[in-house]
Amino acid sequence: MHRPFYGMRTEQAPVDHLALCRAAAVVLPAHALFSHRSAAIIHRMPLPLHARPTDVEVSVFEPHRPPTLDGVAAHQLTPDDHRGAVVDGLSVIAAQDAWAQLSSRLSVPDLVAIGDYLVTGDEPYSGQPPPLTRFDLEAAVRRHGRRRGVRNLRLALERVRYGSLSPQESRLRLALEDAGLPAPTLNHPVRPAGERRVEAMIDLAYPHAMVAIEYLGDHHRTDPAVYRDDIRRRERLVEQGWFVVFVTAADDFDVVAMRVRRALYRSSPP
Repeated sequence: MHRPFYGMRTEQAPVDHLALCRAAAVVLPAHALFSHRSAAIIHRMPLPLHARPTDVEVSVFEPHRPPTLDGVAAHQLTPDDHRGAVVDGLSVIAAQDAWAQLSSRLSVPDLVAIGDYLVTGDEPYSGQPPPLTRFDLEAAVRRHGRRRGVRNLRLALERVRYGSLSPQESRLRLALEDAGLPAPTLNHPVRPAGERRVEAMIDLAYPHAMVAIEYLGDHHRTDPAVYRDDIRRRERLVEQGWFVVFVTAADDFDVVAMRVRRALYRSSPP
């Protein structure tokens, strides 16, 4: 038997932080809500690895007192600044307010990547509405206007965009913009001539210049089927006149920006 928290036993040790939160829910008071980084994980936000929590983070609203429990980092909040939600049976701070809570711990690019996820979800592929709208994020920034880290939050909100399907796509977009390049189109659909079906979705694109930028995560390399599909997709794009720039996690984004700049220069008319 394992004892993740005082007052409970489990047959198996929690396998990840989400399982740890579920275990904590058994012993936490009913008025406690998962918050901060724990809330980010429950809401499936793309939290960077360096920011992953070890202790479970929870909050209570005044006048309740924060619980004292080993393995739990507890906070006391003002009700007017936060909203609550229930996700998969867990009481948690609402996604927009959890995003605001992360502003004192994360960099602007990390906050942008999470904001992009919240206003996009996987809608470009699935057609399902994203978790939040930009209005939700704007309202959260107004409510948290006095919190530590709000400057980063405001800077991030200015750069959040719909369309990114991974945190690395978001960070690459920011790097291109910071290098002085135009803002690329995100997940640009490519259709065969005269057809409506989508043949490929380009991660970041400059359609006017026919320059495509594809970010290849590790699964593109380790999954043979994905690897073969990458090759076929590149061949189809090249056949249609696209210049394709592939990017991996090992690439320096500043160098990538120079590669993209050269590609745009070559595609420009003399």
